[in-house]
Amino acid sequence: MARPKAQFIKKLAERAREDLDAVELRGLEVKLKAIAAAATHPLATVADIMGVTAQTVLRWVDLYREGGVDGLQRKAKAPRPSKLSPKQKAAALSWLRGGKTPGGKPTHWTIDRLRAAIEEEFGVALGRNTIWVWLRKGGWKPKVPRPRHHKADSAAQAEFKKKRRS
Repeated sequence: MARPKAQFIKKLAERAREDLDAVELRGLEVKLKAIAAAATHPLATVADIMGVTAQTVLRWVDLYREGGVDGLQRKAKAPRPSKLSPKQKAAALSWLRGGKTPGGKPTHWTIDRLRAAIEEEFGVALGRNTIWVWLRKGGWKPKVPRPRHHKADSAAQAEFKKKRRS
């Protein structure tokens, strides 16, 4: 026996919604279709179908009215300027290279220690992620412990190391 048409369409619509969520359509075509549909259909319905809020559709309408197709295209944003000057960054990198604090004491640097030293020395508060990204771009890699298997026999490993040294 064949399925009723309404049930078939309902299942197909669910699958289509899942596919749309996976594809994440937010391109120019979608925005233009939403603007065109808003002229003949309720704004809430258009927004629901497009998977956005009514405020987003209104924003697209305003952008299109003010700038046409160019107004709807995403603009590249300029990156935020660094809170540290190049001279300050160079100083912080010299602390890392030398393994010493700004005062000259030997230390093992962590992101939190570097963050505190920068704040104390320069009066600039940086986030952990900001420092992490900055260090990764500079080629720094974190020191991590060597992986150990949970079933490893530490006594057998110690015995192996003793035999190897002699």
